[in-house]
This record gives sequence, structure tokens and C-alpha cells, in this order.
Amino acid sequence: MIYSIKEFVKSELGATFIESPAFDLEGTLNDSNSVTPIIFVLSPGADPIAYLQQLAEKKGMKEKLKPMSLG
Repeated sequence: MIYSIKEFVKSELGATFIESPAFDLEGTLNDSNSVTPIIFVLSPGADPIAYLQQLAEKKGMKEKLKPMSLG
């Protein structure tokens, strides 16, 4: 049923309405601040640590990155 609904929406409205946009970590960082943290709620197999490390290095903050797993 879900597959059929997705196909219907795709054919009537376009693929834009059923595909998730790519995650923009740098844009998310720009929207956050010291009182608005970034919290990742992940599904199995998702691992954003490589993106975080690349962005931290790009911003000159690699030493300050302290990843923490709560699960």
C-alpha cells in the first residue's frame, strides 16, 4: 500500500514530494548556537560522524569536537 501511494504521488506531483533532501550539516550548524544544540536521532546504519569530523576540521574545531553516544 505504501509503495503504491508513493508511486501515485510521484507520478502526479513529482519525485520531489517523496524523496528526502540531502542533509546539509553546515546549514544546520549555521542555524544552531550555544543554546540551540544539534541533536541527531539516528536510524540503524546511519552514522554522521565522518561528516561531523570533516566539518570540524574545515572550521578549525577538530580538537573541540566531543562526540557522545547515548545509546
